Amino acid sequence: MGLDSLFLTQVATSLSKKFGVKISFRQLNEEVPNLDKLADYLLAKGYSVGGSATPPSAGQPAANSAQPAVNALEDAPELKKVFGAQARISKEKVDDMSPQQRAWFDAFVKRYVAKTAKSKAFTQRNRKPMADPRVVTGFKPQTKELIYQVVVDKSTGCHLWDIDGNEYVDILSGFGSSMFGYMPDFIKKACHEQLEQGIEIGPMHPLAAEVSNLLCELTGAERAAVCNTGSEAVLGAMRMARTVTGRSLIISFSGSYHGINDEVIIRGSKSKKSYPGAPGIMPQAVENMLVLDYGTPESLEIIKQRCHEAAAVLVEPVQSRRMEFRPVDFLREVRRITQENGAALIFDEVITGFRTHQNGTQGLFGITADIGTYGKVIGGGMPVGAMIGKSEWMDALDGGHWQFGDDSVPPAGVTYFAGTFVRHPLTMAAMKASLVFMKEQGPALQERLNTMTEDMVARVNGLFDKYQLPYRWVNFGSAFKTKYDESVNYTELFFMLMRYHGVHVLDFPHFITTAHTEDDIEFIINTVEKVCVELRESGFMPERTYPIQIVNSVLNGHVRKLSERVISAMEPPVAGARIGRTPKGEPAWFIPDPARQGKYMMIETDEN
Repeated sequence: MGLDSLFLTQVATSLSKKFGVKISFRQLNEEVPNLDKLADYLLAKGYSVGGSATPPSAGQPAANSAQPAVNALEDAPELKKVFGAQARISKEKVDDMSPQQRAWFDAFVKRYVAKTAKSKAFTQRNRKPMADPRVVTGFKPQTKELIYQVVVDKSTGCHLWDIDGNEYVDILSGFGSSMFGYMPDFIKKACHEQLEQGIEIGPMHPLAAEVSNLLCELTGAERAAVCNTGSEAVLGAMRMARTVTGRSLIISFSGSYHGINDEVIIRGSKSKKSYPGAPGIMPQAVENMLVLDYGTPESLEIIKQRCHEAAAVLVEPVQSRRMEFRPVDFLREVRRITQENGAALIFDEVITGFRTHQNGTQGLFGITADIGTYGKVIGGGMPVGAMIGKSEWMDALDGGHWQFGDDSVPPAGVTYFAGTFVRHPLTMAAMKASLVFMKEQGPALQERLNTMTEDMVARVNGLFDKYQLPYRWVNFGSAFKTKYDESVNYTELFFMLMRYHGVHVLDFPHFITTAHTEDDIEFIINTVEKVCVELRESGFMPERTYPIQIVNSVLNGHVRKLSERVISAMEPPVAGARIGRTPKGEPAWFIPDPARQGKYMMIETDEN
């Protein structure tokens, strides 16, 4: 089935534990390479579901007992992709370059390495003592000489300088943590003043209250709590939901990213069984998670059926890896279902919060979540997370409201949430400066960034069309991402060429900040055109564009109206319709064909 060794190793471990029969990775590759041989092997060893090697009980067919293993292998194709930002490493040595491609690539390696020689030497020199996944991600033998990051030791605004002295316009923007550029004067001033005052750890600090009040004021929420990272905020929100409801199940969605906690590094599957998304995470860690497809009618039905047993539905409203998809009506229905069933609706707004709107997607879509989780821009470059929401859920952190001078007591039951560096004074100073700046600027700040990004994205997509390249930029507000046809080899050359020509970017979501000027935007667009010319000359790229014309035609102009209402960029023309491709590879809407079971027919629309 083309499974990688990591996944087969996990399958072997699970089979051995489930059936009490030792099965190795080697055996799955050689002795029992298919389901029939695996079942025969288990029967011959006399397995049992309970874990001891005894035959199945009378009247219990072997096929039923083996179902967990069957499900695991049926689900396997969905579980092959590397999760989130996990290091992507391929060790397979394949000489798949044509003579033209090899000549171009070898020449590019020479000029790229010559330009960033000190960064490459730094990477090699420090590889042994410094364990860093980002230094190896994207590794494959064919391109290994270019698998290193530029090492940066200076920044100002949206500009970076590496240790070779090269200057870059940055669109990675601290993975979204920078919305004002690197250390703008108003944040630098606040941090310097706080350093002079002190950075006491332990006592309560006055800035903690000021920050909490500002968070509530800008979002319209009742209570706020701060922590160190977005991952911590998601962990706290899940804990609060379980504390208040007394339930265990959390419903989430495939394609969402919620940080580094074990429970949310997870893979859903066709069988609706949840699997760990990375090695080192035990299957038991995800037993109380249900992962569904995002934005589908089928998922809504499952939520209706299971929500009475759920503590929360956890949503990344606009997924950072799928910014073009905004199922607003779906989210409104999820809001209704959770309210009816007493489950929390948690919006993960670590990326969208305060960036696209002062109240994030909740403000744009007109949907109020019970708890929102935040991070990134509110820290002004400092590490931060926040949980902001309704008292009935937030009270699980501290017991809720009580006062001195009477017989009141904290009314709510509490869970555990703590951290040495929670409410760090230096972080609080940067947070206050960021929040005050956004308050003073008002909604125009986000609207200007949104418009600037939308215009840039439209112009860049025009270049991808002009040069017939399988790339597309999609955006939500001032966040955008490079999408590419994953069937094409060496698409990573786009990011390498962008860096070579002076735009710092990785294969992560990208961001425009208030520090980006019109000249910076023109530089980015001109750089993309240089890259397009080189990619077309390289011989690596097929002459076709990324198949997203429908999405783009719907998206054009919408970001300028974000303050009014963002409508789903891919709203189905009829209930149950799904995006697919025509025989020519073009996108279109399809619905089940009632005359042919399991088949679909295309819907004719204006876009088709």
